[in-house]
Amino acid sequence: MDRDRVLTVGDNIAVLRKAAGMTQHKLAREANVSHSLLTKVETGDRPASHAFVAAVARALHVPIERVYGQPYDGSDVPTAVDALRVVLRGYDLPPAGDVPPRSYDELRASVKAMSDLRRDGKYGKLAAQLPAVIEQLTEAVHATAGTENERTYGLLVSAYYVAHGLAYRLGYADLAESIEHKLIWAAERAGDPLAAGLAQWTRVTTFQSAGDYQRGLRILDAARSALADQVERDHEDAAVTVYGSMHLRAVTLASRAGDATTTTDHLAAAEELTRYAPADKVRYHVTFGPANLRIHEVAAWVELGEPERAIRRGLDFTPPVGMPATRAGHHFIDLARAHVLIGNRPETLAALESARRLAPEQTRYHPMVRETTRALLTLHRRSNSELTAFTTWLGIEN
Repeated sequence: MDRDRVLTVGDNIAVLRKAAGMTQHKLAREANVSHSLLTKVETGDRPASHAFVAAVARALHVPIERVYGQPYDGSDVPTAVDALRVVLRGYDLPPAGDVPPRSYDELRASVKAMSDLRRDGKYGKLAAQLPAVIEQLTEAVHATAGTENERTYGLLVSAYYVAHGLAYRLGYADLAESIEHKLIWAAERAGDPLAAGLAQWTRVTTFQSAGDYQRGLRILDAARSALADQVERDHEDAAVTVYGSMHLRAVTLASRAGDATTTTDHLAAAEELTRYAPADKVRYHVTFGPANLRIHEVAAWVELGEPERAIRRGLDFTPPVGMPATRAGHHFIDLARAHVLIGNRPETLAALESARRLAPEQTRYHPMVRETTRALLTLHRRSNSELTAFTTWLGIEN
């Protein structure tokens, strides 16, 4: 193997499989995937899906990021991530010295700035600035009491959510999982049911990544039950948004589990809720409305192995102005996955370029972008200058 070539998911699976002393047939049997599909993934002829990677990682008894090869080389943020680990380690410790805390308004402005960076997919800047903000919030929760203390914990919930998104997107799965528990801890102290709902929504990430779909769905069921009365009572924007986002996340889990019935049930429930959310809104960091529903529907049909249906649902749809860049970019990543599965080379590259234009850092670090690009390289038997430029930017040159 060329030492300068970046390893693909297929390469990583082959290395891990051989290290475990497993044949392709044995791994396929243990992972409950077809031998033909495993062979195609290992040779780069077929992109690996989220569910496939989770199943193989489980059969190989390795963390899922080992299969993806994350964190990817070339990231310029590992030092900042180390600083984030240090700050998070002392999440419940008061400051060592007599440090006057920043005001609530100052802290709220800082948290909003961090949230904006996450929403726009600007991970480098976020990684550099976030540790100091979390440290200031940690100091503040130890220096306040009563209602102000609850409000400050609410800001800490937001900061932890942003930190979780950063760690997850950059491939630091262990750090992301540890933040999920801190997020729940902070939400319990914020005295806000919607913050608690966000914490449970976020907690499901680890179950989703690991392919533990049924338990993830159970968590979402319980979280929705906790909010159901509030949603039914007043149909307030924030409650509907958090509740609806739980249905959308359930769509993701069910589709990756290959459960079309549960997927369509949650799509229908989410569509019913759009009566109270006729336009997409962002509340408590999550997005809900008709556009994000369509984005999740397109992704679901890709996961369910129906790329043509995914493309049909995406043909007449453009993410609206104001949609968070990471959400809009993700739509085009999923469209690219659909196109490559049926051999639509120009459309695949066009969708990848759209994702890059909207959310460049998310696109660069997303494992499905790398898988899709590798499959596109296999389809292109002849040199293609646009594809070469994209792979160079992505850092996976042959």
